Amino acid sequence: MDRPNVLIVCVDEMRADHMACAGNPIVQTPNLDRLAARGTHFPRAYCNNPICMPARATMFTGLLPRDHGLRINGQALRTDLPTLPGVLAEAGYRTHSVGKLHLTPWCPAPDPDHPERHPESLDHWLSGRLTEFPQSYYGFQGVDFVGGHVSFSYGPWWNELQAAGVSRDLLTPKGALEPPSGAPSTWKLGLPEEQHYNRWIADATIRQLAESRDSGQPFFTWCSFPDPHVPCAPPAPYCHMYDPADIPLPAWRDGELTDLPPFYRRVLNGELRPNGVNSAGVTDDQWREIIAMTYGMITHVDTEIGRVLDALEANGQIDNTVLVFVSDHGDMMGDHRLLWKSFYTFRGCVNVPLIVAAPGQAGGAVSQSLVSHVDLMPTILDLCGVPMPGADWTEQKTTYSRGAVVPLNTYPGHSYRAILADPATRVRDDVVIENDDPTCGFRVRSIVTETHRLSVYPGTPDGELFDLQADPDELHNLWYQPAHAPLRHALTARLLDAYARETPLYPIPPGNA
Repeated sequence: MDRPNVLIVCVDEMRADHMACAGNPIVQTPNLDRLAARGTHFPRAYCNNPICMPARATMFTGLLPRDHGLRINGQALRTDLPTLPGVLAEAGYRTHSVGKLHLTPWCPAPDPDHPERHPESLDHWLSGRLTEFPQSYYGFQGVDFVGGHVSFSYGPWWNELQAAGVSRDLLTPKGALEPPSGAPSTWKLGLPEEQHYNRWIADATIRQLAESRDSGQPFFTWCSFPDPHVPCAPPAPYCHMYDPADIPLPAWRDGELTDLPPFYRRVLNGELRPNGVNSAGVTDDQWREIIAMTYGMITHVDTEIGRVLDALEANGQIDNTVLVFVSDHGDMMGDHRLLWKSFYTFRGCVNVPLIVAAPGQAGGAVSQSLVSHVDLMPTILDLCGVPMPGADWTEQKTTYSRGAVVPLNTYPGHSYRAILADPATRVRDDVVIENDDPTCGFRVRSIVTETHRLSVYPGTPDGELFDLQADPDELHNLWYQPAHAPLRHALTARLLDAYARETPLYPIPPGNA
């Protein structure tokens, strides 16, 4: 059988519950619903880090941030690690990226004499030092690049608009369709829909699909939309689609601060501003507007995803293509009155949308299995019939037995291919989440199980423990309650066990190869 094509559609900062097929009664996502009807929806998918660059590096390498080394935004992914597109390219796939990558910094240390060293640098693109993206990048043989978000977006897409005389004011509040209300980083974008980067990304993806069909090679295409990341600024008609008055307020309860670690009080009064974000003083009307504009951005992306799916179907490729929809991480969206993302490991930040459709599988399935970003690479390679890097190491003859007591773990992830055949299958019992925040100094380590989420703040006596079955909105922290101390200790031990168990043996040290 021919190897399947792979199309991964990735979005940025989208929550798992912001799809109609996930039960959201307001947001319109007809094309994501269409994809879910074709495949399997995973409501309990998690990122292993709720920050852009570490999360994306995990998807590309199949490693936790502690192992691939990209732990916070602003670092660069190592170039000596195997990547998903690189492994597939070696197996004969045509690999191409369209849209956002975020594997090297947007704002690196100044290096004007060597712009090629920082091809995702905002300054290099806006200054004109870069006009073309390198056509070999972390395993991608070709790249159609978009960097940034809304008011700070850039790359070839913007260069084309700038050459056509389009004013950059249309990307900012200055060029908004209406005067902004004052809701943080929220306005109605003045740039027309047909000039938006979402349209450019979809068009470039559609071209790649046609070229891949004509090449005769199986393809791996990464189609990555920068939205619905903050700023919350959709263009017309999407900025008018949702009335803030119809939006329920986010999840919080009066008095919950008494149960949470004490630093949350400093966040909510504006004294502590993780990553420079001030969560203080946002009104109920502003929360509703932020969510309404985010819903507009989601429906906008959904429309462009629909155009890509239509092209794939028209090309006759859809029946032999693995289709994945995923986000790098989520967003607090006002839950617990918190803005955006940071050291938080609440479900709004760590529970991500995931839909997978593979050739030959039944559609319309829902799996409650825990899965995470580290599982993406082994799943895709499994579906393509390509072994994981280092998979043959345990089979090589040596003078001693490898894995005689405990099976060797070359990578921490698990293929969830079996779930696509039987949604009742489980491939993991828990998910480890890391979250390093240099602005606050926290090195949060978390574990999510079928029933609970525990987060530990090393160096402090503080933490979070939530019963996800009785308290899915995570409104009642059990960490400090004496009656739950045995459960807290048991889950802390389980976190240590899972953290050690997921330590990989790959890359294999050369001396042991």
